[in-house]
Amino acid sequence: MKNSVESLLEHDHASLDQLFVELDQALAERDDARSFELLDLFWARLAMHIRAEHLHLFPALREAASKTSSKSTIPTPEEVEMTLTRLRSDHDFFMKGLAQLMKEARERGTGAGDFRERLAAIRKRLETHNQIEERQVYLWPALLLDKTAVAALEERVRLELENMPPRFAAETQ
Repeated sequence: MKNSVESLLEHDHASLDQLFVELDQALAERDDARSFELLDLFWARLAMHIRAEHLHLFPALREAASKTSSKSTIPTPEEVEMTLTRLRSDHDFFMKGLAQLMKEARERGTGAGDFRERLAAIRKRLETHNQIEERQVYLWPALLLDKTAVAALEERVRLELENMPPRFAAETQ
């Protein structure tokens, strides 16, 4: 059975993936206005997801791992740190790549250049990244934290995922 943090973040991955599919479709149809809107939304939603992990999930895992014994089923502090470092590197790659695309979209429009190819590269790395999170990291709260701590973490993550930037406020009400 999945822990609540795992379920919440996997659901957000699925939602982001659907948004990416819609963005790719708008780009394929050369609908510049819709493409820009979806690119901006995807960038914002991914940033919210990353913020939830950086502010809440990663610190909770890092702290809990530092207090564990050496059971073979529990990730070691070194394993946690190495994995989180890799995920942070991926996050930087995603945010920098999407920021560059947003800049170009503002300046030249989404029909210019190689948007679909560059987004495909981001998506490919994102798929691998998500597998690491879903097969490892999202399982760790249940291994490292008690039920009360998992529930508290889930609530903090949920609040971050619901904290839309003001420019999208009208769309979410």
